[in-house]
Amino acid sequence: SMALVDRDGLYGAPRFFRACREAGVRPLVGAEITTSEGSLPLLVKDRAGYRNLCRLLTRMHLRAEKGEARAELEDLRDFSGGLVCLTGGMDGPLSRKCLESPAAAAFYLRSLKGVFGQDNLYVELQRHFSRKQEKVTQAMIQSASLCGIPLLASNGPGYSGREGRFLYDVLARIKHGVNLDNAGRLLSRNSERFLKSPAEMDLIFRDLPEAVFNSRELAERLEFTLQNLGYRFPEYPVPEGENMNSWLRKLTFKGAADRYRPLHDKARAQLEHELKIIEKLELPGYFLIVWDIVQYCRHNKILVQGRGSAANSAVCYSLGITAVDPVGMDLLFE
Repeated sequence: SMALVDRDGLYGAPRFFRACREAGVRPLVGAEITTSEGSLPLLVKDRAGYRNLCRLLTRMHLRAEKGEARAELEDLRDFSGGLVCLTGGMDGPLSRKCLESPAAAAFYLRSLKGVFGQDNLYVELQRHFSRKQEKVTQAMIQSASLCGIPLLASNGPGYSGREGRFLYDVLARIKHGVNLDNAGRLLSRNSERFLKSPAEMDLIFRDLPEAVFNSRELAERLEFTLQNLGYRFPEYPVPEGENMNSWLRKLTFKGAADRYRPLHDKARAQLEHELKIIEKLELPGYFLIVWDIVQYCRHNKILVQGRGSAANSAVCYSLGITAVDPVGMDLLFE
């Protein structure tokens, strides 16, 4: 399994999904969320989690200029359902808190625990053979133990093989507008952020086997991929005692009685045929939403007209979405 966590978005998720399928890897979904404290990787457990992540990202971007989106603790609390939070590696907020004091780190961890719960928060550890990183790692391990938060081993890869380090540095310096010759400490210390094998991760974290175990256990627990997504239209509100299919049927035959005078057998048979397919494909909400939009436009004197293959539908004609009788014109609904 692998997870792609783009910064404040799901931009690469479709291409990542296709690439993983071709490589025989299970693609997990997530995003790295910018907060006032730092960046937190969030991973999607289920469809509800995907919905919450999308809503969180939407809220962040709607209230900020491009590139300045931020999430506060209350935002995370509002949309935490179905999501798993990692604390991030050396760039994560917890590492900075550990450098401040053990008390600051513990307070921050308990705050996240209050948002995501005991089972959906992990202290993320990375090892790229830096003395400063290892010092912070040991402090993070102590904080996790103090707060009862499980450890999770990751590598935060930025390139697939060691040879990718140079291109990684070039792209990173372009982002910061710095010439390579003057980049200095902005350049990578080494090439350890390559995609490591399970055996290599086992070796690096041989003193913390539970962190590696938790990585594997979490990957198995995250059941959602884009393959589960599909598309589901919003639920359309209907009167009490009705469902979307029954309400669409009533509206359709009420409109058909006005359109077809009289409502002859051929038109009735076509409507029954179309409604059966609409119900089978779980699309009544779509027709009801478009009908609602058309009604709004007509009541507010806004020109509106269904177009294209919608004109082949007797249901659309009966609902007033289109103006051409597809039964009289022998048009093909399918």
